[in-house]
Amino acid sequence: MSKTNKKSLFCRFQNLAIAKRITLIYGGIFSLSLLILSGFFFVNITILEQNSVRKQLEATIGNIEQFLDNGGELTNESLKSLLDNKYVEVSVFSYTENEGFNSHVGDIPAFIKQPPQTMGENSETKSILEGFWNKEETMKAFPKTEYHIRSLKELGINRQEFILEGPGDQKFMLLSTQYKNEGDKYQIQVFKQLNGNQYFMQSFLWKMLIADFIGIFCAFLAGRYISRRVLKPMEQIRTTAERISIEDLTQRIDLDGPDDEMKELTITFNSMIDRLEKAFHRQNQFVSDASHELRTPISVIQGYASLVNRWGKSNPDVLQESIDSILSETEHMKELINNLLFLAKSDQNRMHAKRVRMCLNDVAQEIVKELDLLQQDRQITYEETEQVEINGDGDLIKQLLWIHGENALKYTTDGGKIHIKVWKDKKYAYVSITDDGMGIAEEEQSKIFDRFYREDKSRNKEISGTGLGLSIAKWIVSSHDGAILVESKRGEGATFIDCFPLWAEPEAKKEIGKNGKTK
Repeated sequence: MSKTNKKSLFCRFQNLAIAKRITLIYGGIFSLSLLILSGFFFVNITILEQNSVRKQLEATIGNIEQFLDNGGELTNESLKSLLDNKYVEVSVFSYTENEGFNSHVGDIPAFIKQPPQTMGENSETKSILEGFWNKEETMKAFPKTEYHIRSLKELGINRQEFILEGPGDQKFMLLSTQYKNEGDKYQIQVFKQLNGNQYFMQSFLWKMLIADFIGIFCAFLAGRYISRRVLKPMEQIRTTAERISIEDLTQRIDLDGPDDEMKELTITFNSMIDRLEKAFHRQNQFVSDASHELRTPISVIQGYASLVNRWGKSNPDVLQESIDSILSETEHMKELINNLLFLAKSDQNRMHAKRVRMCLNDVAQEIVKELDLLQQDRQITYEETEQVEINGDGDLIKQLLWIHGENALKYTTDGGKIHIKVWKDKKYAYVSITDDGMGIAEEEQSKIFDRFYREDKSRNKEISGTGLGLSIAKWIVSSHDGAILVESKRGEGATFIDCFPLWAEPEAKKEIGKNGKTK
């Protein structure tokens, strides 16, 4: 197969559905394994056949020995009746009766050793019998005939196994043993022809092919079932994804099933949809609130512009009032747009804190001075116990404290108190801003960091603001690996505590000596 054809075949496989690919891979691997195993057995069919024949010969010897133990009279007819397999042939020689008995018809095969009729101690018989049980002598005896020994195994005391080859590619297995029974001594030789049993070979081959075909068919069926079972959550994900739209983000995938990778994928997909739904709702809320916040100043500016156009040209008081209001609303819009840009950049990861070693006390003192300039009959106090250093962005930290300080001024009435405190423990630095204003209800505290959320539902114009300050504060603290804590009750004031990790001395670089060891 050319490289182009291989590449085309691979591309077609890659373009198949996942279920079909899993079925082909599973069925192919199982089928290949089955064929390799079948091929191994077929190649080693000779070993299997020899094992089968060996069991038959052993069973025949066992039958003969049992017959002799039971006192049976040994004859050619009785010998044939002891054979379970018609292809097994037997030759038994009785040393007591000095007579041989055979189950086969015709001449005795040349490889059957017939002891001589004389049994004298000094005769050749003794040496031949001893040689029969001697492996080396036995190996020397057979080459004189047309049969030769292919293999010879010692199966036990006075028992040998021969694999013999003769003319016409004939092969025989011969088991030879000596048996004694109440003083009688017998030489038992049992043999059967190998590789002449074509029926056995063909039967085994057909059975193996049928078993392989059934196994391969079942493998592909099992692969198809497994692929569908495994990919069922994927089908649910696809179906759910088709049903999801901007108008309907409530669809979720059923989590029933085993705790496997597919369930993890399902959980991840549902979690992604949860985040998308929340993000979409936040976006809708953000657009709605931003439109509301911008619509009010634009309406005010438009109204005063119309007032100037009608009467302001000739009335200095109306003109000045209109100009002041337009400037105020413009400033409000500028602040709102700046905050929106800040949050948009933070959402896009375009805002990064430039963190360096800095003193938290210095920033807090600057905020105290600036608030003192803006305060109107409010008492501002500052407390610190020791110098506190963090790894932070000075501009962002100052913006954070200014947000808290400005909120404290807004919600603290005349004559109220604002207290700023800086301290630390073993791991963290803290800065808190406390006021004794209107406070925050406990059920509202989890919402005050949402964008455009303002606790005063009526949007009281006496308390200005965009509703984005605490959202920015939360991002600043998060970018410094910190947290904001809120302690407040309705009518008892509020305390915002910003927590940051302390600045830590970097580990001193170890000097490397000339010998390569650290000093």
